[in-house]
Amino acid sequence: MNKMKKINMKVENSKILRGSILYLNFIAIFSVWYFLELSINYILGIILITLIGYIYSYKNRYNVNLLPKIFMTIFMFYLLREFFKNLLSQPYDPRIPLATFLINLNALHSFDLPTKLDLSFSFFISLILMVISGVFARESIFLAFLLFYIIGLIISLSLINDYKPSTKYLSGAILSISLIGFLLFPFIPRSLPFTFRQDIMSQVIQRITAARGEIKTPNIQNVNYYLYRLPEGRKINPLPYDPENYFGFAPFVDLRQRGVPSSSLVFRVLSSFPTYHRGLAFDTYNGFGWYQSLEEKVNSITTALQPFHIVENPLPEERLLRSTYFIEKDTGNVIFIPQGTQKLYFPAPFIYKDTENGIRSPFEMPKNLIYTSFYSDTFVRSAKLLLKAKIPDKKKFERYLQIPNISKKVEGLVLEITKNYGTPWEKVLAIEKYLEENYPYSLDIPPLEENLDAVEDFLFITKKGYCEQFATAFAIMLRIIGIPSRFITGFSPGDLNPWTGMHEVRMKNAHAWVEIYLEPIGWIPIDPTPSGDFMEEIEIKAEYNILGLIFDSISRFINEMIYFLYNLSTLYLSAFIILFFSLIIYFTIRIVWKFRQSMEDRIFLKVIGVLKKKNLIDYGNSPYEMVKNLGDEIKEFVSIYYALKFAPLKENERKEYREKLIKKGKKILRTKSFDLFPTNGQGLNRD
Repeated sequence: MNKMKKINMKVENSKILRGSILYLNFIAIFSVWYFLELSINYILGIILITLIGYIYSYKNRYNVNLLPKIFMTIFMFYLLREFFKNLLSQPYDPRIPLATFLINLNALHSFDLPTKLDLSFSFFISLILMVISGVFARESIFLAFLLFYIIGLIISLSLINDYKPSTKYLSGAILSISLIGFLLFPFIPRSLPFTFRQDIMSQVIQRITAARGEIKTPNIQNVNYYLYRLPEGRKINPLPYDPENYFGFAPFVDLRQRGVPSSSLVFRVLSSFPTYHRGLAFDTYNGFGWYQSLEEKVNSITTALQPFHIVENPLPEERLLRSTYFIEKDTGNVIFIPQGTQKLYFPAPFIYKDTENGIRSPFEMPKNLIYTSFYSDTFVRSAKLLLKAKIPDKKKFERYLQIPNISKKVEGLVLEITKNYGTPWEKVLAIEKYLEENYPYSLDIPPLEENLDAVEDFLFITKKGYCEQFATAFAIMLRIIGIPSRFITGFSPGDLNPWTGMHEVRMKNAHAWVEIYLEPIGWIPIDPTPSGDFMEEIEIKAEYNILGLIFDSISRFINEMIYFLYNLSTLYLSAFIILFFSLIIYFTIRIVWKFRQSMEDRIFLKVIGVLKKKNLIDYGNSPYEMVKNLGDEIKEFVSIYYALKFAPLKENERKEYREKLIKKGKKILRTKSFDLFPTNGQGLNRD
């Protein structure tokens, strides 16, 4: 068989350029593998195929490679078919199908990279893959991938444009970009109400493990929680404390539990605002715990098309706030959402809703599950409205006013605290303030004594506690003065990771608070738990931290500037849209024009621009006419440029002339004297 005909195009011979783009592809592929949790065998196979493809492409860069092109075309259609097939099966999460399609396409394309244009295509695929992994990234380690990618990016862009930067320039550019990004990103405000659609939810799961909507608690099997509700339930020992699972996410919240929760990550939340994550609500207190009196009354919510409507006639998504949850460990079937959730994208054929507006999954939620809540801001900001709020009809809220055999001492304390206040809301604030000022937060409390009421123990004996003690005492004290209340368990907002923009919610953030009912407002969430001592110490130290004050000032300034621009853009939306797209078009034209220029064109135009800026030449004449009154160095520079543009030079001669041009151009640009210019130093000699 005869050797194939040579192709008639400019072949790229640079091994360094090919190596730098291969490096970018490897970084992007490993980043996607890490954050999308793809199979390691699949990724290693792709890496091997891509490497073989690059070697084959370099060895055969001067050949037509017709047969490989035919096979590549066939496989490309197959990859497209698989992509659309996977896309239809995951309509709410297209990133994994897109990422795998691009990875496969790039591996296939690696067998045909003869020219710089082909290599540029591979370069842009790596860029798209980094964007996809960045969207998936929920950990700060993405910064490491990004830093390594930026190093290769700068090198590759320089080589693509025939520019050979010095090591000093490269290291300076990389460090500058990294430092600027590292310092600025944490200060970007997260509270702008931007709408975004990525990560709406993961692929629908059909597996059902909670057929009747009962609460599923991880690692707990065959426990009859109903027995704890009975009068004899006090004699049953509490379950062993599990630091990896909060005892508040169970059918019975046993206030006899003692222990310190772990710091294991439960989920991450992407949201414009920090919010409490509501799980379960309990209406009945029996002296040592809480439970739902109507737990068995659970209704299913179905939908033919996502999302689930949690309330009737929900608002459009554009008018709601959004929180997207990324589950980071296998957990139970309680779905944590902000209060006021109206729509829920959840990857299940149906969900459950209990009588206390708690939402449950039909299965225990596995790691990597994603769901999204669209909710309204229920926070009441009007003090006037709160002060006018009234206690509702007691007959309609009997179960939220239920009190066990509470001691007269507790009733007397509540009446003493609230005797000087008239409105229900003033009484609520008085009780909250009393608890905050007289009872410290502590995880180190003794066991609850047998036959002793948990509220009485907290208020008069132990006189300290954690969120369950504060919330229980607050709820019962409010019931004593006729205000309906219920006990809530869930998670506090967690800690904001400034590098990912997500709130990281850990098991130690498991929390309990209270909801009270006042008309005409409805259920109002209140957290009566004060900060622990360790939080006070942090705040005191922060007051004297000069570096912290500096960073806080910078943060406030950047926040204010971004808010100002955002508010300005909303006022003059049409003008900003026109300006935005005009800038995009302008910079796109500039970038394309610059990319299309050769290295000699860029250095020549840069030198001419500097000379014009120094008022040494005028535009409008030919280059020779422009520099006729200047020194020999500049005249020789122009002559070399003309030779490169118009003389029939051989490849080695062209290379030699290009190097001369670059060398002389840099020399002219660096000069600080007038040796290269007219002796009078006054610019052109104008006759």
